[in-house]
Amino acid sequence: MIRVPRLKQNRHGVFSLRVIWQDPTGKRRETLHSLGTRSPTVARLLALQFNEALERKRAMNEKPTLPSLDEIAHKFELDLSRGIMKSDSPEDFDRMMKAIEAYKAIHGVNPPLQQAMNMGRATQPLTVAPKRLLARSSPLSEACAGYIREKQHDNAKRTIYEKGLLFEEFKGLLGDLEVNLYDKPTLVQWKNHEMNKGAGASRINKRLGYLNDFFNWCIGNGHSQHQQSPVDGLLISTKGKLKKKQEHWKSFEDTELKAIYGMGYTGAMPKPDHYWIPIVALYSGARLNEIAGLPIQNVRIIDGVHAMEITDTKTSKVGRTVPMHQTLLDLGFWDYVEYVRGIGAERLFPHTVDGNNGYGKNAARQFALWLDKLGIQDRFKVFHSTRSTLITGLHRAKANPAHAMQITGHEGVQVQNIHFQVYTHGMGLAELRDTLNTVSYAVDLKTVRASDPTFRAFLNRWKLQDERKKRISIKAVSTRPSK
Repeated sequence: MIRVPRLKQNRHGVFSLRVIWQDPTGKRRETLHSLGTRSPTVARLLALQFNEALERKRAMNEKPTLPSLDEIAHKFELDLSRGIMKSDSPEDFDRMMKAIEAYKAIHGVNPPLQQAMNMGRATQPLTVAPKRLLARSSPLSEACAGYIREKQHDNAKRTIYEKGLLFEEFKGLLGDLEVNLYDKPTLVQWKNHEMNKGAGASRINKRLGYLNDFFNWCIGNGHSQHQQSPVDGLLISTKGKLKKKQEHWKSFEDTELKAIYGMGYTGAMPKPDHYWIPIVALYSGARLNEIAGLPIQNVRIIDGVHAMEITDTKTSKVGRTVPMHQTLLDLGFWDYVEYVRGIGAERLFPHTVDGNNGYGKNAARQFALWLDKLGIQDRFKVFHSTRSTLITGLHRAKANPAHAMQITGHEGVQVQNIHFQVYTHGMGLAELRDTLNTVSYAVDLKTVRASDPTFRAFLNRWKLQDERKKRISIKAVSTRPSK
């Protein structure tokens, strides 16, 4: 392995550059500049780039004295068509070679023959156009912090979490450098690294999109002097092509529904969110976190119809109102809602904690474990398959397309226009309920019904624990010494 000058590694494995210099008083100084990486390959590349830039700068600041060729210029013959240069003596040839070597040391390339002929002439002094060095810019970590802080206003929590992970991986691979130093070859290196890991085109393009948005934000906010995002043009394929290749979740078959919502369901789902969320999803088509994060005030009777007002939705800022399927009422879901409301809880599932994946993380995990136990291991049959199953059910029942779109909040359809909004008021909502009730499954309600659909004991225990935590928190604040 070639030893790279100035490259050092500390006891923690992090590489840095050791630079020795003299201050204005002539005293020898030494500084260490961390490269922010433990990767030997990345560190060597960065050190080589630094050493090259430093030597170029020295060459520009300490220009060599070139020999004057005025008195011997006439001794050279130049045949441009054949690229031949002649001189009268070896001494004259050596002088020309010194001039060419000096030019190459500064510019990195040999000069054109005619320009070499003119080097050193008094009437045409040597002028060197130094390579423009990039101005200093913000470190990646500083720019990322500002970007994440701003994007929290319009990005979903999950998206913020994914971007944060991406930036940490990016920094770990390439170092916490100034934003200016991440050029297109660097991003190509990152993309190749992702492909070597076996990531699919959709995932790579999604992450490239995050990086592209970040670099464009840096340019717009003065964190970078790039004229264009270094990610531009690096997507693996067009969105149209990727959409054609995209794989969709499958619906559950009748035999699978009988197994899932069968004799062992209540035992496998011991908590309110475990039990109710998969059932509500199957009979409403709502997404996991649309149900899990519902405020209790959004579950109410509207114009005589039991309904859920879904506001935290994936595809619309307006949201939608979904009536309750009669099966949910028969299973005691409304009794559960009223009991939660009665204990003063703010959310439908008050014991759940909001994480990077929303309030529904634990319910989804429990459902996945149940599928594994039942031997349903098709990777396209997951919790989200409940939504696909409801949509398939509406299709089989020949449901009014406008009603089906409004119930499911289907992507790619303008369900929020005035025509569809009419269906969520008065008789319209009742019609939605009737449409939804046309969907039926091969599920025996006797086997899936919980002994206590209100989960009274569980919620009472949670309530006592929650009140105790609040008392401890208040006491801690009141006893904290004032500054």
